[in-house]
Amino acid sequence: MTQHGHLDPVDFKILGILQENSRMDTTQIAFKVHKSPTATTDRIRRLQEKGYIKRYTAVLDRQLMGRPTLMVAMVKLNSHAASNLGDFSGYMHSLPEIQVCLQLSGEYDFLLQVAVKDPSEYEHFLNIKLCGLTIVEKVQSALVLKECKLDGALPVCENKP
Repeated sequence: MTQHGHLDPVDFKILGILQENSRMDTTQIAFKVHKSPTATTDRIRRLQEKGYIKRYTAVLDRQLMGRPTLMVAMVKLNSHAASNLGDFSGYMHSLPEIQVCLQLSGEYDFLLQVAVKDPSEYEHFLNIKLCGLTIVEKVQSALVLKECKLDGALPVCENKP
């Protein structure tokens, strides 16, 4: 990281490496970016402090975790009051079935990615936890047949504005 806080090519390379494998040993990262382990550790710490690295996480296998059925739900609320949007978002955050909750523009207000064990569990989730909310006007659901891309990595390039 340069003196002014802008990322340099080494920082971008470190970010790319960490997106591929956040458990890679600092010594291995240092070797790949041609820096000392101490300098690499300092760079990673600064990238964390500046907010470029939000968190480290493990991606679990839904099948092995007993949640092989993945559903996508588009939700339209009957009111766009800020309190309703915030309450809905907060409630979705509290539900273990929800893997992703995105607020949208357009006809639907939210897109949910819901991981459940089977269609029966999704039906219960839909009827009780989602459509049971008085602010929910409409829900459109779809069964995910195949996950085509799941890496979630951002493009890391030196042309960052």
